[in-house]
Amino acid sequence: MARFEVEGKEYELKLNFESVKHLNGQFEGGSMELIGRAMMGDLDTFTKIVHAALFHAGQNFSYSVVEKEIEKAFNEEKLDMDYVFKISNEVVLESFFYKATADKLLKSDPKAAEQYKALMS
Repeated sequence: MARFEVEGKEYELKLNFESVKHLNGQFEGGSMELIGRAMMGDLDTFTKIVHAALFHAGQNFSYSVVEKEIEKAFNEEKLDMDYVFKISNEVVLESFFYKATADKLLKSDPKAAEQYKALMS
C-alpha cells in the first residue's frame, strides 16, 4: 500500500472516482497518457498522482502543499527516481480502474513488460 507524508502525517495513496476524473483531465491524451507517464516515472506526473491520490483522505490538500512536500523529500534525499517510479506505478497501474488496460499494454510489448518487472522489483 503506497503511502505519503504530508504536514507530518502519513496518508494512504489511493484513487477514487474524483481522483480518476481529475487525473484524466490533466493530460491531453487522458488516461492513456497518464498510464504512459506513470510507467516512465515522470516527476511532474508523480506530483499530480500524489495530489489526486490524497483526495480520498478528505483533507483538501492543495497542489502547492503536495508539491512542497515532494520538494522537501527530494531535498532531504528521501525521494529518488526509484521511489517516484514505484509509487506512480503502484497507485496508477495497480489500481482497479487502470490495471486491466496497463496489463494489456505491457502484454503487447514483452520487452517493455520485462523491463517494467525488473524496475518494480
